[in-house]
Amino acid sequence: MRCDYCKPPLSISEQAQLLIDRGLICDDDDRQRLESYLSSIGYYRLSAYWLPFYSTDTERFSENTHFDTILSLYIFDRKLRLLVMEAIERIEVALRAQWSGKLALHGGSHAYMKVDFFKCQLKHIKNLAKIANVMDSKETFIQHYNNKYHSPALPPIWVVVETMTFGTLSHWFENTKETAIKKAIMKAFNMPTIEIIESVFHALTPVRNVCAHHSRLWNRRFAISLPEIKRMRNSLVPRNAPDHQAYYLYNHLVVIETLMRAISPNSSWRKRLIDLLNTVEPNNHKAMGFPENWQNREPWNINNMENKNV
Repeated sequence: MRCDYCKPPLSISEQAQLLIDRGLICDDDDRQRLESYLSSIGYYRLSAYWLPFYSTDTERFSENTHFDTILSLYIFDRKLRLLVMEAIERIEVALRAQWSGKLALHGGSHAYMKVDFFKCQLKHIKNLAKIANVMDSKETFIQHYNNKYHSPALPPIWVVVETMTFGTLSHWFENTKETAIKKAIMKAFNMPTIEIIESVFHALTPVRNVCAHHSRLWNRRFAISLPEIKRMRNSLVPRNAPDHQAYYLYNHLVVIETLMRAISPNSSWRKRLIDLLNTVEPNNHKAMGFPENWQNREPWNINNMENKNV
């Protein structure tokens, strides 16, 4: 049953005391430190990390729940977001370069403006309108084009692609009609079919957005799962796994590593990810959809790892 919200705002000191009263262990010497983190991070943001240790029925923390445990999980998640964002950035930049370059060679500098090169005219018009909306941007490369050229009205593809978000770029890629362009990019990213790589880019978009907006990545269930990829079935958690396991982060990490290995074979990203995962307890891996003995699966098997650095 719905009701009116009537919880009053609390001062930082009152927030800290409320947590301690509910069973959070925080030594007297650490009280100031707890208040400092509540002030700089926020009660609500931190609450996402103490929920596994907290019963909403009793409004009490589990026995022996220390503030440092919650803080360590928050710090782990922050490092995880940075690492995942680094990889998705490289994937996004590679897709921008390959798609814009191949489409330009196929249809000229302004090929993206030609409706015949795209499958759905309506989607093309909508995507083109989004580009037109950002042409008043103060970005130097856009201002340079606007000041120097009067036709075409929009800059060449290698300029406008830099204004696209990952999500927008994935929609342009999906709507591209020329199969040869998509197959070349599919192979460059080591994916088996065009349909799969389209689905992969769409599924990675919300992961990228979570990282970009500093939201919680650990223990997050995504609305979009990755497609079934037969050649990776021994690595991925199947879609019909219990507890919606395939909708958590693990499968995304497997595919991100596969894409990274394709575009940057000598990257140390996989090793750095494993090193970070080893800093938290196995139950925190499970909260991200990791299967049992994930270390023995590809691409995480230490014995098969090449210790190379970028």
